[in-house]
Parts: sequence; structure tokens; C-alpha cells
Amino acid sequence: MSTLSLPDFDHGLAMASGNLDGAGLAECHCIACGLLVRQYKANPDAFFDLLGMLEVIHDPAPGFRDLLEELFTASRDQLGDDEMGLALWLPGEDESLEERTAALAQWCNGFLAAIGSGNDERLDSLSGEAAESLADLQEIAMAEIGDGEDTDGGDLEEEEGAFAEIIEYIRIAVLILREELRGPRDGDSIH
Repeated sequence: MSTLSLPDFDHGLAMASGNLDGAGLAECHCIACGLLVRQYKANPDAFFDLLGMLEVIHDPAPGFRDLLEELFTASRDQLGDDEMGLALWLPGEDESLEERTAALAQWCNGFLAAIGSGNDERLDSLSGEAAESLADLQEIAMAEIGDGEDTDGGDLEEEEGAFAEIIEYIRIAVLILREELRGPRDGDSIH
């Protein structure tokens, strides 16, 4: 099954017209993902309402609104992909590791805010694995990184590798939470 691709991140920054930086733009994606993990059948209006409630963005300009709706639709598609095709919408590798780490921490913060915004009682009865995933996302949300300076460049290379591993871990944690909270889908057999 082929999944929809997320919109181009740099194009999203340009469309935001200076109203959001890279971390703020990444936060839009995590809010979409958090809402859809909690409420898979949510519509784009619920997404825009949540963006406003969490004070990320109010009344985006029409072109930017279209891009965010495309982001929401692609996020739903990726979260529903049985091949685990979820990608995180983050600044590219041309940005500093510090900026990407800040965006990743903001991604986790926004995801947690979106998950928690529904006062969902299911969060109180998560399995051990899902509860651990949620706790790990809370830890990652507080991430910081050193200055990356090293005379031989070794530390920065290690930090880049660790960053890639953290992204993959977050992806899997989100998918674990999606499975835990989604409930049965149409067509699932009940034994």
C-alpha cells in the first residue's frame, strides 16, 4: 500500500510567512498525529480547532491552510498504513543539529498536548509498553543537545546517529500508542 507523502517542509516554512519557525511548523504535524492517534476519524476542522486551542496558529492564510490540510490528510494516511509508513515532519539536515533537536522536542511536546487535550480515560489504562512509550516521549520532549564542537568531529557524528535513532524510536512509540488507542477498525474480525 502506497502512503501519501507529507508536504515539503521548506515550502511549509515559506507558506507560514514568518508566523512559525521550524519547531512551530513541526508542532503542527505532531498535533495532527496526536489528534489522529486519539481520534482517528477526526476531521481537518477539529485539527484547526486544536491548533488554535493550543495557541500554535489561529486562522492560517488560505494557502497555508490548504498545506496544513494536506499535512493532516497525509498524516492520517501514514498512521493508517499497515507498513508503518509514518514519517516525522521536521527541518531538513541542512539545519543545525541543535535546531533539529529543538524541533524534535517541540514535536514530542505538541504530540503529548494533542493526546492529552481530549481528557481520554483510555490513557489511564494503557498497557505497560504503551505507558512506557508515553513516558519516553515526555523525556524526549525535554531534550537538549551540546554545542556539537569537537576537534575531530567525532561527537557531532555520534550525535547525528543518536538523533536518527531517536526519530525512529519516536515513530515506533507513536505507532504503539496508535494501536493501543485506535480500537477496532471497520472490517476487523472479532474472535
